[in-house]
Amino acid sequence: MNILQIANKAIYPPDGGSIAILSIAKAYVNNGHKVHLLNMITHKHHNNTKIIEPEFRDNLTISGIKINTKISFIKLIANFLFSSKPFISERFLSKKFENSLINLFENNLFDFVQIEGLYSLQYIKCIKQNYKGKVLYRPHNVEYLIWERNAFEAKSILKKIYFKSLSKRIKKLEEKYLNSYDYLIPISNADAEIFNKLGNQKPFKVSPFGIDFNIIINQSGADKPDSEQSINYIGALDWIPNQKGLKWFIDYCFPIVLESFPEIKLNIAGRNAPDWFIKKLNQNNNIRYVGEVNNAYEYLHTPGPVIVPLFSGSGMRVKIIESMAIKKAIVSTSIAAEGINCMHNENILIADNPEYFANSVISLLKNPDLQKEIGENASKFVKDNFDFNIIANNILNFIKD
Repeated sequence: MNILQIANKAIYPPDGGSIAILSIAKAYVNNGHKVHLLNMITHKHHNNTKIIEPEFRDNLTISGIKINTKISFIKLIANFLFSSKPFISERFLSKKFENSLINLFENNLFDFVQIEGLYSLQYIKCIKQNYKGKVLYRPHNVEYLIWERNAFEAKSILKKIYFKSLSKRIKKLEEKYLNSYDYLIPISNADAEIFNKLGNQKPFKVSPFGIDFNIIINQSGADKPDSEQSINYIGALDWIPNQKGLKWFIDYCFPIVLESFPEIKLNIAGRNAPDWFIKKLNQNNNIRYVGEVNNAYEYLHTPGPVIVPLFSGSGMRVKIIESMAIKKAIVSTSIAAEGINCMHNENILIADNPEYFANSVISLLKNPDLQKEIGENASKFVKDNFDFNIIANNILNFIKD
């Protein structure tokens, strides 16, 4: 089959969204199909085909259209005062991108089109006008829920008001585009349930983020048992939920950990951290801020548990799946683990208050055997449930029925 994949995010640098987009494209190729990925190049993401393994390159074409998504505070305020549409979505509307879509349909025959995320779904009218085949919608999150949770967590009154307004606007946008597609392939059961409650009437199949286990096998190997332990974190630090979750751990959990392990280091990897956040991290001698890393798997092999503190968001945390795949023991909040169906005390530790979260980290630091057991169980769980070849094949069989 010949597949057109449409995304509002380019593939590099890798983050949860870009990894999920590229992973499913590669899985389709691995199942014997051709994929053309049309995406948007922004100030945050671009296309770097060097990261694609040679075995995928012949049947995976990537073309990117540059659009300006930078936030203008004047436009943001004008939008808030004089528009009912969410400013965050309007940034991804581009006539140039629309024309590229039309050109692809005029010059190619596609067996189906897969739309990645709400902000790409805004092009559904153009797609339907120029293409009569099957259209799949793959939402990575329930977008309005992220901002609803951000509003709940916000301390500033102004932020709370803005986030609440943004959540309501995005919810209207998600409701507007319900059933404009032919098939819904949400990334988690929780998201599927919400979309169905909102009014989805189209056939749906939950299709989580998938792992290419060939990449896992080719990584640097197990943690070195004689290396010094640390607490490890990785995540995009320009994303508000990540900033808030990490700040919560540093302010309320880390001091408890330091009482038992006064010399322990907290390693933090992540791109685009704002200056105020870097300043906060540098104030603590037990924190090592390493910035953006070239190889997430190599970084995650640093001995010690991985933490995923998150109190807003939706969809599925890719970094949890990746960490599990390489046998890491993870301490996560309930929201961070949503959609993964992992089991507390079996393949992950889940905690939502500072004392419990900190003590979960302490128990792993004190007990390397427990770390190993949780990690082994996690890896088996991911292998059984998140193989990208099986996930892609399930989608293809679903739309054939």
